Amino acid sequence: MILAKTEKNRDIENLNFINLTNRQFAKYDIVFRINDGFSLKSIGDFNFKEQLLFQRFKNINQQLNLMLIDSVFPVILADIALLVLLGKIKNLNDYLNSNERIIFPQIINDKIYFERKIMDFINGLLYGEVGGKVVWNGDTDNKRVFCIKNMNGELDFYSILERNKLLELLKSKLKIQVNIPKIEKNKNVCIGLIFKYTTF
Repeated sequence: MILAKTEKNRDIENLNFINLTNRQFAKYDIVFRINDGFSLKSIGDFNFKEQLLFQRFKNINQQLNLMLIDSVFPVILADIALLVLLGKIKNLNDYLNSNERIIFPQIINDKIYFERKIMDFINGLLYGEVGGKVVWNGDTDNKRVFCIKNMNGELDFYSILERNKLLELLKSKLKIQVNIPKIEKNKNVCIGLIFKYTTF
């Protein structure tokens, strides 16, 4: 009996408790180039996604990490950045339901595809290092337990056993922000894309 209690305490001590309040999960700096078919003198003139063409992520390791989710996932995040900059979406759920998200003609039932990839991305933010600036090998840490203060001021805990519930919550509560970029002399535009948990 004493042995069982000791093992239980050891399991609890090995858990990594993480407060989600105002937690920034990732920041990506994404480089775009002005489409030669458009005249764009300031970012205030940006009105259509087609005005900016995705080039690359400033940190190649982040781009490679995203490709563990899917080979085209960096392109999807670039698309998200443009829609946030245009004020069309505020979270990942908005993106899933947007009529303006990117289309891959070869994918049938693309809503299901996008939802699966978005959930894999959130899972990578929570339990992996998909947002890290060093190479991630795809491993996850299932000992992480996330804490959120509820409406009653009490803490809700989400272990790996409640992962699906937490993924659904973050689909709408993970706020997406962008910085207001400047147009560089070489016609490049670098947009900072930030994923942060917020209760509002």
